[in-house]
Amino acid sequence: MPNKLTIALTAPGMMGAGIGARLTAHGCRVIVPLADRSLASRERAAQAGMEGADWGDLGRADMILSVVSPEHAEATAERVAAANPGSRAIYVDLNAITPARAERIAAVTGSAGLRFSDGGIIGPPPREGGREPVLYLSGPAAVEAAGLRAYGLRTEALRGGVGEASALKLSYAGITKGLAALGATMMLAASRAGVEEQLLAELNLSQSHLAQGFARSVPDMLPKSGRWVSEMHEIADFIGPDMPEEGIYRAIAQLYERLFDAHRADGDEAEILRDLTGR
Repeated sequence: MPNKLTIALTAPGMMGAGIGARLTAHGCRVIVPLADRSLASRERAAQAGMEGADWGDLGRADMILSVVSPEHAEATAERVAAANPGSRAIYVDLNAITPARAERIAAVTGSAGLRFSDGGIIGPPPREGGREPVLYLSGPAAVEAAGLRAYGLRTEALRGGVGEASALKLSYAGITKGLAALGATMMLAASRAGVEEQLLAELNLSQSHLAQGFARSVPDMLPKSGRWVSEMHEIADFIGPDMPEEGIYRAIAQLYERLFDAHRADGDEAEILRDLTGR
């Protein structure tokens, strides 16, 4: 049996709670700050077996896993670093951020004494019987952080430095979440033109793999699209302002913001996409 570890998570979101539940099931003690969290977040943390902690307690853990929305990644690192000076814990940033942002976070956490691993999660939250996510890791503490495989998580240590895991994550997400956006865009355009049924028939005939993929990814995207807005901006930053295709992901961010509003309000666009995909 591996040694029991104390793992700190920075937030009990869906992914964080899934990781926390897997770690507690494999004998880890998992702590998370809960003082400013909602009742739903507190309940999610309790169901995952996580214990509430102060920000200043996180540095006593063996590892600190940051799993937050991309726009909060740097502020979270700054808060952890300020509350835990002199800690030698490994800080693992698992957020969908640019390599440049990962380097800034490495500098912030390193100034407090924390060791650092860049990371990126590909896949859904861990759950028994489901597809397992992979935690890709790079940077100076990547090999140590990859030891979480002994506690029920799939990990892969890359050979490169800080930023490599983040680059891989954004490249992958740009394809998968970009495809869902393209499918939704053209289904809605076809619906406005009155040819949506013909479009789906032709996709099923000549592009069955795309039709099957859209049947899953488009309806699944709707409740998540609000969380993906900042990730699309990170992908655009990753591509760079000198590349015209950067604008594709700025537009997808706007699309996802609009579709999330439609999802929450049961608006026409959300209903059209659900009807067209049979969901």
